[in-house]
Amino acid sequence: MAEMCDPKEPEEAEIRGGQRLAERHPGLLRSLRSSLACLTRDPLLPLLLFISLGFFTLQLTTLIQVSRIQFLQRDLKDQDHPKENSSLVNVAQEQMQSNLEEILQQLTWVNATLAGLCHPCPRNWELFQGSCYLFSWTQSDWNSAVSACQDVGAQMVIINSPEEQKFLKIWYVRNNKPSWIGLSDHHNEGSWKWVDNSPLQLSFWLKGEPNNHEDEDCTELHKDGWNDGKCSIQNSWICEKPSAPCPAL
Repeated sequence: MAEMCDPKEPEEAEIRGGQRLAERHPGLLRSLRSSLACLTRDPLLPLLLFISLGFFTLQLTTLIQVSRIQFLQRDLKDQDHPKENSSLVNVAQEQMQSNLEEILQQLTWVNATLAGLCHPCPRNWELFQGSCYLFSWTQSDWNSAVSACQDVGAQMVIINSPEEQKFLKIWYVRNNKPSWIGLSDHHNEGSWKWVDNSPLQLSFWLKGEPNNHEDEDCTELHKDGWNDGKCSIQNSWICEKPSAPCPAL
């Protein structure tokens, strides 16, 4: 049988094959970047970086394994003994299937490990329907509460659905005190807008509210609905920001 190839060719082919596979499967690299972005926010940084490094090594091994077997199959098909080559190709295919199954099991384990370690929300924040919520234990006026949310990369909560309203009511039950939400009409009386300047569409006002009693321009969350209150009142507040995506393979 003729020589299969020059000893250096498989390594070069593996590299070229790995590059081609990486180009055809950019999702692997995006997944790794997502993993690292999420993991670096965790206080257990050394352990998480070690796992993410193992994840990267596993992905690289996958690319090299597949490119090596593909190169072997192409080389065998070019030889002068079709029957012998067919047998070798079958062996290579079986080996490839076995290798890929083992790699898939390892990737499944890594994915489960990363999912358990990745936290969509910062510590002390609550997750609900893709958003993270921070419920303050201190109190301040409405404008200071807006600034406090901005300082942590969030905004005062904007309520967009009955489900979100029900979720936030749980906080009132725990705290038993009203909380500021990101709704006011202090720029234009009677024109209620959220902190992102979007107009009010869905509301949960208490009966008889808003009544603008003694110039009440900011909105408090109560157990059964909303109340307009003076913006200078000292209340707790609720911040909201999008949750971070956890890696998925």
